[in-house]
Amino acid sequence: MSEQKRWPVVVALGAILLIPGSAISKGKTGSQNAAPAKADSTKPGAPHASLAKLAGDYTRVIKFVGQTGAAAAPSSGTAKISVVLGGRFILEESKDTVFGRPVEGLRLYGYNNATKQYEMVRMYTMSTGMTMMKGTSSDDGKTIDFVGDMETSGAGKMALRAQLRQVNDDEFAVVLSTTGADGKESAFQETDYTRKK
Repeated sequence: MSEQKRWPVVVALGAILLIPGSAISKGKTGSQNAAPAKADSTKPGAPHASLAKLAGDYTRVIKFVGQTGAAAAPSSGTAKISVVLGGRFILEESKDTVFGRPVEGLRLYGYNNATKQYEMVRMYTMSTGMTMMKGTSSDDGKTIDFVGDMETSGAGKMALRAQLRQVNDDEFAVVLSTTGADGKESAFQETDYTRKK
């Protein structure tokens, strides 16, 4: 091959070899400067995993705090807690005997990634209303303090607080409190859960 014919081939070959190298180096620079990927707020995370540990079958003992006489005698029942909707929520279904009457209840717990708050909805057969509550935790979900309003017949709207406290892997408790006319908060019900073996 003559010198004149070889130069165009060398230049073309050099151009071909330089293009991929240039593209690769640009690709690296581009990915290094790219913003970190945001976590998908629709997917369950650590707070949901903590709630999911509560899943199982339990016996329940319900104590009416601050009351005397027959009304203060503990009531008992059972609860089934299931993880639902791909780990986003837990659903509690309870069946109790309270003062000789059968009472069924549903509670739905979750953690809202958008608001960074726990949420709960409470329903039971002693009412046709739903109580919605929002909560926070300072110990990674071992203790969750929920607040909300409860509608009562005659008394109107009452501030309600519910504290869910995990005792260990097999026991937890829920304490319900209201604020009286004097502005003081007092507990009126404590429910202790023990996992069935």
